[in-house]
Parts: sequence; structure tokens; C-alpha cells
Amino acid sequence: MSSLLEDHLINVSLIQKGAIDKQACWEFLSCAKVLCPAHGKYGTDCWLIPKTHCSNYIEEDFFQKLSVCLACSYFKERGDIYIGGWNQFFAKQIQKYNMKALELIYQKEESFVEILNRIPDGLFTTDQEWRITYFNPAAEKITGFSAYDAVGMYCKDVFKNSICETDCALKRAVKLESDIHNREYEITNIDGKKVPIICSTSAFWDSSGRITGGLEIFKDITEQKKLQEDIVTRDKKYRRIFEGSHDMIYATNLPGELLDVNQAGVEMLGYRNKEELLGSGSARKLYRDPKDRDKFLKVINKKGYVKDYEVDFKKRDGSPIHVLISSRRYENPETGDIEYEGIIKDITRRKRTEEVIKQRNLELSILNSIAVALNFTMDLNNILTMTLKDVLKVLRLKRGALFLIEREEKKITLQIRHGLPAKDSTNSGKIIFKDNLLKKHLLEKYVMLTPKPTFPSFQVKYRDKDGKDISWLTCFLITFKGRSAGFFGLSIPRSRVLSKYEIHLLGSLGNFLGGAIENTQLMETIRLHRQELRRLTEKLFQGQEEERRHIARELHDEAGQSLTAVKLALDRLEENVKVNKKDLDEDIDEIRKMIVRTSSEIRSLSFRLHPTLLSDLGLEPALSLYFKEVRNHSDLDINFHMVGFDHRLDPDIETVLYRFSQEALTNTLKHSGAEEFRLSIIKSYPKIIFMAEDDGVGFDGQIGGSDRRSLGLLGMRERASLLGGIFQLQGRPGEGTRIRIEIPLTKDVING
Repeated sequence: MSSLLEDHLINVSLIQKGAIDKQACWEFLSCAKVLCPAHGKYGTDCWLIPKTHCSNYIEEDFFQKLSVCLACSYFKERGDIYIGGWNQFFAKQIQKYNMKALELIYQKEESFVEILNRIPDGLFTTDQEWRITYFNPAAEKITGFSAYDAVGMYCKDVFKNSICETDCALKRAVKLESDIHNREYEITNIDGKKVPIICSTSAFWDSSGRITGGLEIFKDITEQKKLQEDIVTRDKKYRRIFEGSHDMIYATNLPGELLDVNQAGVEMLGYRNKEELLGSGSARKLYRDPKDRDKFLKVINKKGYVKDYEVDFKKRDGSPIHVLISSRRYENPETGDIEYEGIIKDITRRKRTEEVIKQRNLELSILNSIAVALNFTMDLNNILTMTLKDVLKVLRLKRGALFLIEREEKKITLQIRHGLPAKDSTNSGKIIFKDNLLKKHLLEKYVMLTPKPTFPSFQVKYRDKDGKDISWLTCFLITFKGRSAGFFGLSIPRSRVLSKYEIHLLGSLGNFLGGAIENTQLMETIRLHRQELRRLTEKLFQGQEEERRHIARELHDEAGQSLTAVKLALDRLEENVKVNKKDLDEDIDEIRKMIVRTSSEIRSLSFRLHPTLLSDLGLEPALSLYFKEVRNHSDLDINFHMVGFDHRLDPDIETVLYRFSQEALTNTLKHSGAEEFRLSIIKSYPKIIFMAEDDGVGFDGQIGGSDRRSLGLLGMRERASLLGGIFQLQGRPGEGTRIRIEIPLTKDVING
């Protein structure tokens, strides 16, 4: 495309100048040599034709012919009108000649040129003057020169290497009359970057022995050089790591011959030097049990590698060490033998530390299991049973027991046993101590022990249900705040000696379990007291309700009937008195009004104490009537509904729910300043849900102190607790108050 554009510009320039108007050389020169190959043709550059008849001169070599063309007026005129000027015109003709020459050379071998264009190595050819005549794409990529620019240039100008000036490979090939292979150079590409290459050079001769040019194939070896440098660097780094490692690095073959080992391996195995270790024989001798090498080979040959393989080695003096092997299996590329290489780490100290940590973890595990048991249950027997089983498991024992010391009663009881026979029930107090003074000391009420991590062991035994004495148990004390609470009794074989870690474990358990025993016993006492308190509270509420019912009946039946009788007597008096005295009538009327008012107040008081409607018709009608009366005397909007009740509840439950409703509404009226009160009582199996809420000023949600509201809420909470229910109170200043009570729905709760 660019060539067409240039030709177009040339033609335009020619037309503009008017020097040549689409004329060929033979027209411009009025040449009559019709035998000339350029004669009669248009658009042909005559100087590029190998043989012409200009000035009766015939020359096949372009550069010799060019001297004639330089004197030609047609050639000079074409150069003057060239758009790029004379110099560019002249250079372009040289390039066109070289391209033309290549086309002629390879016009019948296009497939061969395509092959040259595809090869990954750089390739170029030159003429006898060492000007480049062909430049393949790989050469373009390496040098940065395009083939268009490189063709016609001297190769030394393309490669920019001083050696090309002083010791040209092409010239040397000519002198030696042989090819030159694999010479390394460092060229400078078009961007000024140094590029290492390796090249092979060949010279061309024609049949007469004249030099016609040369060929050079070269390869960019930047990556190869870098790879070689990396290999050297890695080798140095490997040797540095190999010799500087604190772990043993080794190499062996399949039979077990040690091929190499670093200094750390020599020191780890206790040898005097590397040579002594390598000459010690098979690697099998390094294993404490030689069969372990066979097991190791079985694993590594199957997977091709092993990682963190644990095994016991032995040093030169026979002492054992525990090692960790990470190794791989590979085939030696030179010999084809199967070999193994890897790292061996001495973890003897780590294993010992792991054993200690393992022991500590066992201690913590037992202590944690006791703590968890204390969180889930306060049953002392369960806690002691679990603790005893854990202790026996950790110490790898089969039999043991746990004894408790009851200082108030001055006796020792066998509380828990495992793997031991039952104690004689008729001789329950007979726990036999080898040291009777120790027994007396432990049972003393006011004796205090100096706190210690562990106490010395002692021995006891007891008589079983068959009247036989069991063997002596080795015992370890359980204490709390300087007081003995009990002791472990363990059946330890005579050949067994507990380690210091195991004794430390029993001491830690003794101190921890002592607190657990005391706390459990204390919590049990508190639980019994709370049960007693709940029974008393329940009786108090029952007595209160019964008293209210009694007073309500008395007011309704006795006082109400008496007032009614007085009113009737006054009515009869008014009828019997014939004297029409105005003052008497007024007095009687006033007395009647007082009686009616008193009677109404008595009915209201009786209803508040215990509404008869609650007993007669049930909870919903009683509450509906109660809320109706409250609405008549206040501006409070009351929303009330009951859901899911197809039968009446137990009268006591109805009374409790009625009291809950009374207390919730009373607090709203007196303390909240609310505009709306909502009450819902829902039967949702397996519970009854009571929810009361208002939109009042709210409060901080804390129950306590002498505030009447708190006292009422405490009563609600206690009533819910007596029924096995849950009391929840939510309140924040400015956000109202919400009460939610859940009561279990049992058969006793439903009446009907």
C-alpha cells in the first residue's frame, strides 16, 4: 500500500514539474535500441533490469551498472523529481534491487522462504560485499530492525558489535573455507539493549570458486543465559541451605547406601565427621528397629513422597531419638537409579514437651468436665461419679472410690465406688485407716490444714458386704479452705509408681473438687430452704385468698342482709307513722340513702376482695365487668380479649389470673399516665400466656425497694413461680411497660 502511495506521489510530482509525463526511458532518451529489454515498456525501472543496451554497455552487476546510470539524464531527472529527494531516491533503488534479486533467487522456491520465515532462530543472507540480502522475522524480532530496513545494510551495522569490525565471522569462514559454529556474541539491538546471541556462519561460493555471499543463523540466548545464572545461583543457595540447615538433609539409594548428608545430620546422630557417617553402612542401621525402614519404603514407594513421617532413630552410641522425615522418591537422570532425598528433624525434645502438655491437657479436661457438670447439675453423686471415672481413665486404673468426711457427725462415708465391692451396710462407720491418728485429725471439727498443692498419700480399707476386708487403697486428700472434705481411694498395683505429673493431677483435683463439694452441699441446703419457703408462700397466698373469700361472703351475706333489713324496717316505719310530719320524712329519707350507699360500698368491697361472678361464671365475665366499671370512672382505653378457652380453668388458676389483671391495671392507673391498656390471655398449648401492656411513661424495669408498684410486681412474680411459670417484665422510660407471664398448661389447670 505504501509503495502504491509513493508511486502515486512520484507521478504527481512528475506531472507538476512537467519534466517527464509518463515517459519511459526509451521515450525520454529517444532510444532506438529495440532489442533492449526496457524498450517498448512503461512503468519499468530500466536500471533494475540486469541487461540493458544503454551506451552500448551490458553489465549484470547492479552496482557496476549503477555508475553508468548515475551519468544518465533520465536517471538523474527521476532522482530530482523524487518526493523524498535525491538521497532517498538512490537508497530506495538499492533496496528495490536487493528485493528484486531475492525474488529472482527464490521465485521458484517460495515454500522454502516460508519455512525460513517460520523458523524460531534469526537468519540472514549477504552478498559478496556482506550486505544483507534476506532477513527473516525472527532476525527482525531479535535485532529490532525490520527486513525492509536491514536489507542492503552491512551486517556489522545491524549487529553493532566491535568484533564484527575486527573479526567478522563471515570473513573468517571464507579464510578458513569452512563453517563456523556456535560462537557467542553480544549485540546491541535497535533500542540500545545488549542481547547475547549464539550463531553459526557459512560462506557461499559459486562453481568458479568465487565468493557470492554468506548465511548466518543466530539465536537469542538471553533466557538461556539467565537460566544458567539461575542454576548457578540456585546451586550456591542449595549448598548454603544444605550445609547451613539445622535439620539433617540426606540422600540415599534404594539399597540404603547414604549418598550425601549435611553437617547437621552428622551432629544429630553423634558421628565424628561426615565420612564416618557415610561409611557407616546401610541407612537401615539408623533405625532403632530396622523393620521400620521397610515400612518407610513401602509408604514412600506407593505415594512417591512422605511428609512428617514419625519414627525412632538411634545415635552412634545407641541412644534413641524421635525424628520426623519429609522425603521424596525420584529417578536419577544420569544413572536411572531410584534415590531418596529429604529432611530429617529431631523432635525428641518436642515429643517430651508434648507428653507434658498432654498430661496438662488431661488435667484441664477433667477440671473442665467437673466445671461443666456443675453448670448442668448440682447432684453431688453425679459429679463425684464422673470425676472418679475420669481419674481412673487418665491414670489407667480399674478400681477406685471416693470418700466424704462429715465433720459435724464425725464420720467418713464411702460415697462413690468403681470396680470395688459394696461396703457392709451393718458396719457403715468402719473405714479403717492405717494411721488412726490421721483419721482422728481429719474428723476434728476445728482442725485447719495448711493449704498445699498436694498432700502426702495415706492408706485405708473397708469391709465388704460379705464380711471380707478389701485390699488397702492409696488415698489422696480433697480439701477446701484448709478443711478436709474427702479423699480419693485408688487401687494401685504394687509394681506401679505414680509419676510426679500424676500426683500433681490428683492434688489439683483434690483442691478443685473440695470447693465443688462444699458449693454443691451449700446449694443443696439453699434449694431445700427455697422449697420450704415456696411451700410457706403458697400457703400464705392460699390463706390470703381464703380469707378474702370469707370476708367477701361475710360482707355480702351478713352485713348486706342486715342493711337490707334495716331499710325494710324504715319503709314499714314510714308506712305506719300516720302523723304527717315533714321532719320525720326527711330523716327517714336520709337514713335510707345512707343505707343504700353503705350497701353499695359493701358490695363493691366484696367484689374487689373476691367477685362472686368469678366463682359463678368464670374469668372472662368477671374481668369484663371489672374493666367496664374502671372505664366508667376513668378515661383509660382498655382492650381485653381471651383466646382459645373452650372450658373453664381451675378456680385457683382463674383467681391468680384475675389478680394478675387487677395488679397490672392498678399499676397502669396509678403510675403510668397511659391512655391505652391492652390485656390478652391466650391458651397456647402447653402453656397459658398472660400479656399486659400500656403506652405510659414506663420505668427502668427494675423490681425492688419499697415502691408499691415493685411490691405488686414481686407478688405477681412469686405467684407465677409457685405455678412453675415464667415472669418477664419489659420497661423503659418513655416507652411504656409490658408484662408477660407464661404458666404451664397441665391437667390440673383445666376444669372440665
